[in-house]
Amino acid sequence: MHTYRESKFLEVRPKMKNKRKRKQNPLFYINQPKIKTPDSEMQESFFYKEDQLDDERGTEAEEVVITELLNEENAEGNPAEDDELDNQLKKRSFNELSLAEKVKHLKLVPASIAKVRYEFITIDKSYKGYFLSIKNGSLLIHSIGTRKKNITILEEDLTDIKRIGL
Repeated sequence: MHTYRESKFLEVRPKMKNKRKRKQNPLFYINQPKIKTPDSEMQESFFYKEDQLDDERGTEAEEVVITELLNEENAEGNPAEDDELDNQLKKRSFNELSLAEKVKHLKLVPASIAKVRYEFITIDKSYKGYFLSIKNGSLLIHSIGTRKKNITILEEDLTDIKRIGL
C-alpha cells in the first residue's frame, strides 16, 4: 500500500472497463424471401372501326351544343327561376327539409339500406322508431321504446321528423 504522501503524487485514474461492443444478431428474425416484381403484360396495340369513332365524336359535339343552348336560356331567364334550379340541384341535409319532403324521403329510401332511427313528433306525443311504410296517409312505425310494437301515425298529426341515428 501507498502512504498518503505517495498517493498524492500518484496519478489517480478512474477504472475504465474495456468493453467492446459487438454486433448482435436480432432477437427475433423473420426470414423473408426476395421476390422479383412480376412483369405486367400490358396491351400494346388496339383496333377500332372508323364509324364508331365518328359517331362518338358527333354525340360529344351535340352534347356541347345542347349545354351551351341551355346556358344561354338560363342567362336570359328570371333570376328567381335560376335560384329555384340551384336549390333543387343542391343536396340538403335531412334537418333542412320540410315535413312533406321528409315524408317523401322516407318513402324513397330502399329497405335494403340499414334502418335509421327517427323521432316522429306529433301534436300529442313523440315516438322513436324505424319507418316501415306509408299507406293512405298514415305512417307505419316500429317503435324502439319499452314496448316494441308497430304504431300508425296520421300524416296530418305529424309536426316534425328528426333523424336520431343508426
